[in-house]
Amino acid sequence: MKTPICTFDAKTGILCNLCESKLESGQITQSDVESSIVLTRLAQKNSSINKMTLVSAKEIENEHILILKSSDIRLIRSNNELSEIINKAFQKDIWIIESDSNDRRFLDNLFHPVKIESVNFVWLPDGSKLTRVVLTKNSKGIDEKRLETIKMISMAVRKIDLIIEFI
Repeated sequence: MKTPICTFDAKTGILCNLCESKLESGQITQSDVESSIVLTRLAQKNSSINKMTLVSAKEIENEHILILKSSDIRLIRSNNELSEIINKAFQKDIWIIESDSNDRRFLDNLFHPVKIESVNFVWLPDGSKLTRVVLTKNSKGIDEKRLETIKMISMAVRKIDLIIEFI
């Protein structure tokens, strides 16, 4: 398991001087540290998790976001048991996002498992940009609370201001 902190620190839960200085300087966050520890403990019991790479983690309000390599995301999405193990370990819903994705892929990750029909950009007179995401009316598993959470995460992680519409 590759994490933002050293393997030894992730296993023991105590930061070395190098990782402590990274945390103090802002190179890594407390969320990176906590997620690294949780995932490393899981990796000791699960070989699939042991092969993953945690690039970063963020905590936004009550939402926990794990930013992983794209191959790791495909593995988690194809294995419901693995997804449940990770959610249970964090004791809350986890949002999983690709580290090296473009904006469209990022949005696909946020809306998963709901399929996005289209993504358009709306330029405002003041020069700012809104991103319009179109979903079908019969999109299952998406309610108003989830939409607001997606908007909040999108803005916090990538500075993408969303407008979500249904056709």
